Amino acid sequence: MAFSLVLLYLIWWSAYTNVHYESRYTPQAPGAAAEVHGTSVRLLSLTRSDQLTEVGSDEPPKVPDPGAVWIVAELEAVRHGEASEFLCQTEVVGPQGVRWEPASVYVDRSVPSCDSTALGVGQPYRFEALYMVPRRYADQLAGIALPDRSTADRTPVLRPAAG
Repeated sequence: MAFSLVLLYLIWWSAYTNVHYESRYTPQAPGAAAEVHGTSVRLLSLTRSDQLTEVGSDEPPKVPDPGAVWIVAELEAVRHGEASEFLCQTEVVGPQGVRWEPASVYVDRSVPSCDSTALGVGQPYRFEALYMVPRRYADQLAGIALPDRSTADRTPVLRPAAG
């Protein structure tokens, strides 16, 4: 009896951790928006670059680490209610679910980085997320994930419109 209870507990715990600790993804249709925390977000473009230039600056371009490239995601968010707050959490997803968080690099760009306080209700807000990704994965990216750790729902993965 005790063995059966332990086995049942282990099965339950395995299922629970699979749902709550492992990222599970739902790819969205190209150009489609996903809803996170009362905010619709869609991916406008996903490009790669070997350097990032600053707007109106004479500073040299920022280059990634050796063997890496910059991935530049331009997104648009529309908040639907006052009670919700979009937390600007994004990740780029590569093969086998490998993911990278935005790079901590300051570059003054024409499209700003995400600022959740700048999102007005019902107003489209464009922002940019920058990632440093190993060059070998740059052509195998699945899209931009919008993680929401407050729910067990699958994480939506945005893809740019075909075209």
